[in-house]
Amino acid sequence: MPEDYQDLVLAAYEKMRDNGKLDAILSKETTTKLRRACLKVYQSRFDPKDKDILAMFFGVDKMDCDFQKILNKSEPGDYRALWNHVRGETDTTDERNSNLLAWLIDLEPRPRSSYYLSPDKTITIGGRPIDDFFLPPTKVASTTSSLGGKTIMPQGTSFIPLFSSLRISIFCAILLFVGAFSFGIWESSSRTVKTPKDNEKFMYWNGDHYEPIKDDKQNIGTPIIPLNIQTLIQQRKISLPDTLTSYSIGKVWYKGYGNNHEYFTAAGVYPPDTARILKKLSSGILRDHISYYRYLFTRLVWFICTAFFISLCGFAVSKLEKKVDVKGDSRKQVVTDTSFEINAPPIMEQNKDSLSV
Repeated sequence: MPEDYQDLVLAAYEKMRDNGKLDAILSKETTTKLRRACLKVYQSRFDPKDKDILAMFFGVDKMDCDFQKILNKSEPGDYRALWNHVRGETDTTDERNSNLLAWLIDLEPRPRSSYYLSPDKTITIGGRPIDDFFLPPTKVASTTSSLGGKTIMPQGTSFIPLFSSLRISIFCAILLFVGAFSFGIWESSSRTVKTPKDNEKFMYWNGDHYEPIKDDKQNIGTPIIPLNIQTLIQQRKISLPDTLTSYSIGKVWYKGYGNNHEYFTAAGVYPPDTARILKKLSSGILRDHISYYRYLFTRLVWFICTAFFISLCGFAVSKLEKKVDVKGDSRKQVVTDTSFEINAPPIMEQNKDSLSV
């Protein structure tokens, strides 16, 4: 550490700042932040022995002085010289700035005069030696050990997730897509028309469509009318009127009074009451009683709720675990190179003397 007190305090401050030790009181270096940091430190750990530091910084008499009020009335500009110093814009600064900075980071001894009067000049921050304050993180001892070419693993039972997070996410996405697609097909599909038999000469209204029937003497609670193949096939009650748009004008008929409206796919009589006639859909009825945006919003809410439910199921599945037995003795396999000796007959050198003609 530097021997000059001003350099020592600045070095300690920079080390604390770079290691994130000052985030609680000084997250950013500005004059306003410095003022707020002084207020925080004063309210949390003010010591009467620090009156000299505050009195020197603000140029007031420490006797019967309310430093809380002085700090509250202080302006950010009062801390500009200190701000320039901690940002490295000035090499030296006034003693009062170094003393205040030492007070902010809780560096001892302080003020400057106490440091030079100290016999051992041991620097502490928050009561801890400065060297201990920045100890490197300790390594966690490994749970495995090696002895004589043998790796000793911890024995016992371990639990691991039954399914990986990626697999669960993919499955949930596929499930949501298939569900939304199937619901869309089901919602847009129309009911199959029952083909009338030869002896079915009448029909009746069955909630949202016509059904063929043999005669008009049966007591089914709704009007029975003569069979009309075109009406049997075309007439349907529209169960989702909010899906209607301006393209439906002239193609859809309705019955209604006030806020009670029903919509149908073909003209004719009102099926539950044949004494009434259906009216053609108009732009006024479409504007006042039908909202396509309401339909989209409803489906969006359903989709979000379904996605949330599937996410909860996926989260629950991710908590499932399976038991795995861990064996404690696994030997290292040592591979050694084996050399093979090849026995081959010696190669005889031929020369002129060994050749016979």
